Parts: sequence; structure tokens; C-alpha cells
Amino acid sequence: MSCTSLTASDKEILCTLTGAEKRYARRSAPALGPLSLAVEAGEVLGIRGPNGAGKSTLLGLLAGVLRPDRGEIVWGEGVRGRIGYVPQELSLYSGLTGLENLRFWAKACGLPGRAVPARSRWLLERLELTEKGSELVSAYSGGMKRRLHLASALMVTPRLLLLDEPTAGADERSAELILDLIGHMRGQGCGVVLTSHRAGELERACGRLLTLEAGRPVEGAS
Repeated sequence: MSCTSLTASDKEILCTLTGAEKRYARRSAPALGPLSLAVEAGEVLGIRGPNGAGKSTLLGLLAGVLRPDRGEIVWGEGVRGRIGYVPQELSLYSGLTGLENLRFWAKACGLPGRAVPARSRWLLERLELTEKGSELVSAYSGGMKRRLHLASALMVTPRLLLLDEPTAGADERSAELILDLIGHMRGQGCGVVLTSHRAGELERACGRLLTLEAGRPVEGAS
């Protein structure tokens, strides 16, 4: 098992997996792997497959919250401190307002205080939540919560953005706003890895697709 960093000469490759494998029990079959792939700056990589295929495990490895049992994970220079990770489960505080949630996550991620107002204002505007920023998250619709969830991960502008079903349960307008912001991040040079079960979403948003089945890539799938 190895977790290290790329050299400056490879800076356009944000993260590389080489023969990475993850098990949740010593004698069980791997939940993921062996798998090798690279994520480049300015691309959106879609990960598809049925429940239990290993998609969330892959994102956990790329985020550094899981460690491989075998193989190697290599991050580009400066990438590990600028990874935005949006899991399926909402990481929001219902008893705080939308703006207070953004301020909390900005502080947790080390964003300088002077940068918080402009960044939070821009994200709320982009996701059509400006008028809801002062309301408690408990009053938000499901789609609004999904938008705010993404915004919380973008308070510190990431180089690598990992999205696990970011539009799950969202209304069409919320899904549209989320995908538009993903496209904007790609245009800024951010590498994005996205999972989704929403019909047509990966095909629309992604330049490259990887299909997983029982933790392994499906040969010939596009």
C-alpha cells in the first residue's frame, strides 16, 4: 500500500491509482479493484455501475478518507489540501442558516475569513439560493439542500472535486444548476469525478465514463 505525491512535472495529472484494491474484511472479495486510472485537470470523469459496484469506495480512496489495502494512490502537488468531497449523505446542519453552514465549512477548510463573504455570496447567487441564505436549512426543500451541499464543498476552490450522487432526489431545476456549476468548475481547470443514477446525466456532464461491476472495471464499456 502506498500514498504519496506526484512531482511538479506531472502536475496536470491530479490523481493516479495504480493497481488499487480495497477490502472491508480480510477474507472477503475486494469491494474495489484492482483498479488503475488517472484523473486529469479540467476533465469530468463519470463512474457508473449498480449499487455495490464500488463507486463510493473509489471516491473515498480518491478523497483520501479510505486507504488502499494494495496498490498505490498518487496525488499531484498541492492537490490533497484542495479536494472537495461531496458524499451522498448531506453534511449540513439543519439548525443553522444556509449562510452559516457555508461559513462553518469555510472555517473548517481553512478559508481566510476575509474571503468568506465574497465566496459565499457568489455560490449562493450561482445556485439561486441568495434569498434563502438567511433561512434555516431545516426549511429547505430537498433540491435546495443538494445545492447547498455542493456549495459547502466549493467554499475552498478545489483542484479535485468528488461528487457522489450530487443530484439524488433533487428537482429538475436544482439538478440543472448543479450540473452547470460542475461545468463551470471543469472550465476553471478543476478535475471532477461524478457518480449518478439519474438518466442521461453522466452522458451529458462527462467527457469520459468508467463502468464498474463488482468492484472492477468493465472491459469495453463506454
